[in-house]
Amino acid sequence: MKKISIALLIYLQIGLLAGELLFASVVIDDRLYKATITRDIWGVPHVFGKTDADAAFGMAFAHAQDDIKNLTDNISLYRAEMGLKQGLKGVVSDYLIKALKIREMVVEGYEAKLSSQVREVIEGYVAGLNYWVDLHPNRDYQALFPITKYDIVSGFVIQNLFFSGVVSAIEKLQSMEAPGSKRIAMNQNTIIQSADLVLGSNAFAVGPTKTDDGSTRLIINSHQPLEGSLAWYEAHITSEEGWNMMGGLFPGSPFIFVGFNDDLGWGFTVNKPDLTDVYTLEINPKNKNQYLLDGLWVDFDIRTLKLPTKLFGPFRWTIRRKAKHSAHGLVFETKSGVYAVRFAGMNDIGQVEQWYRMNKSTSMEEWLEAMRIRSIVSFNTVYADRKKNILFLHNAASPVREESIDWTQPVDGTKSALIWNKMVPLEQLPLIINPTSGWLASNNQDPFKVTSEESNLNPEDYSKTLGLQTRMTNRAYRALELFNGYDVVSEETLLDIKFDHQYSLDSRSYKYIETIFKETFEDADLQEAQAVLKIWDLKTNLDNRSATLGVCVLGPEWLAEQNDQDPPKPLSVFKKCVKDINKSFKRIDPLWSERNLLFRGDKRVPVQGGPDTLRAIYGKVQENGQLRAVAGDGLVVLVEWDANGVLTSKSIHQYGSATQDETSIHYDDQMMLYAKERMKETFFDTVELEKHTETKITIP
Repeated sequence: MKKISIALLIYLQIGLLAGELLFASVVIDDRLYKATITRDIWGVPHVFGKTDADAAFGMAFAHAQDDIKNLTDNISLYRAEMGLKQGLKGVVSDYLIKALKIREMVVEGYEAKLSSQVREVIEGYVAGLNYWVDLHPNRDYQALFPITKYDIVSGFVIQNLFFSGVVSAIEKLQSMEAPGSKRIAMNQNTIIQSADLVLGSNAFAVGPTKTDDGSTRLIINSHQPLEGSLAWYEAHITSEEGWNMMGGLFPGSPFIFVGFNDDLGWGFTVNKPDLTDVYTLEINPKNKNQYLLDGLWVDFDIRTLKLPTKLFGPFRWTIRRKAKHSAHGLVFETKSGVYAVRFAGMNDIGQVEQWYRMNKSTSMEEWLEAMRIRSIVSFNTVYADRKKNILFLHNAASPVREESIDWTQPVDGTKSALIWNKMVPLEQLPLIINPTSGWLASNNQDPFKVTSEESNLNPEDYSKTLGLQTRMTNRAYRALELFNGYDVVSEETLLDIKFDHQYSLDSRSYKYIETIFKETFEDADLQEAQAVLKIWDLKTNLDNRSATLGVCVLGPEWLAEQNDQDPPKPLSVFKKCVKDINKSFKRIDPLWSERNLLFRGDKRVPVQGGPDTLRAIYGKVQENGQLRAVAGDGLVVLVEWDANGVLTSKSIHQYGSATQDETSIHYDDQMMLYAKERMKETFFDTVELEKHTETKITIP
């Protein structure tokens, strides 16, 4: 409950009577908060607070100004109340969250497992959200407030589930299919509702031995949906306690997820280590509520979950469903047997702690120490710093597993010795620090192919139980081709690599299309289309007349690979593409600029790039045949420390800082720069920020 002292009320009243707007610290939950929000000429918030908690308070307020809708969209999910929002569809995620005891774990562990510093930050952030809503009540979201510290921490834990691979494993079991191979199709899930989520990203680092002027450079380029609760928001947060971080974050977070501070920076790319195991349980034939463990029948831990759901109109119903737990984890009964699921981070609420420590790191040693927390269970990381270090880490909270067991299949659940409880040390994961090549490129690929051949690690030196991926994306092939082709890399060259929009001859995409070249067609339209494909230079530039057909054909193969499925037959895809393109454009070879566009309000802007190119653009087909960009390149950041350690930085966002306000100039003011593949200044430097300030407020 918000408490405002009598003295403060009198003070404010006097000020208003005098015709002045007076600012003072607000008292919320017996704590004083005060922050300054400076917005630069692009509307990007630069938030300052005396303490870290003050800064988090201001960050929440600024983000709410721009994006209250997405800030509140996931609160029902975090509270396991999606049934009240979506009906029976939402009950699925509610069951899983409650069955995994996430809220209970957060409430019980908040004081015991999180440091006082990070708790203060979380509480400051929550206070900022609630304060903004107190000032801007709206029936669309008012019922969700006040937001609590437990909501925010629960959100971090729940989203961590997605990247652990547990959601996919559980979905397979819930479908009552035989589990079979434990391959993880990560972009299908019932927890995080993000059908357009693309699991891709780029991150590059170039050290002084490879650059033209002795600089150290970093490209941060995580691919996300362009709109919604998983779209990047650019911000800068500072305090007198040493927090000074700028980059991208998601709604509901006070921490920068990818970005930089004075001393260092990093980018993340999605990886797919094996972090989830399925155990086959043997059930007591005389008692279905017991399972065999080390020769003894052991009782399941059984709870009855209450799952409220809306029916129609004002009517609600509470569904009751049992949840069983074994020593291994949550239990699922299927037609093929009874299984338990165990996953990395299943009892961990430390994600907020790790993000905070990473944000406040000032050296490679401090940053690596933060990474050793391992509460962030996955993501490749490409890092660079002022002291000329670059590194690649295939981060994974990988369990220590018995080496003789095939963990890709369900394992024997009757032996407690197979129930793992420890993580592989960070040093036993793929980690490259300052390679002799002078460069690193992570593009969601095999972690043993991220730099020149002589500087890559040897996969034979690492445990097979890590379950490391071997896939190679087109972006990976192109990045390796391009970096290996340059003796030195200038800023211009690095940006050319980042915005490259070509497919590699070595890529799956090209090999998929190549099969069509061998076909013989009698139909004139198919003959013409085949000729268009054959002359394609594999680029997706605006004036390219083969890209529309080429991308149409390779798209289903890429999507199938993302979903861990077999691709459709190339010939059938080709024929459908020819039919659809001719129908929409009255010709088989329209310009790529006619096909591939960025939409924002009434604006339509052509963009280069396509699925799985380094200039990543993922489009959704519209009724008129155009592709509306829905995911891919969002926030792109270039960070550079020159030979003397002096920092400069540039960035670009797909639209602008005003996520929801269509009347704001910042709703789409970066859109043309983004389409032209140009960057803007970040104004990270205080002096430059003062020269380019649009507004400045102090709250409250």
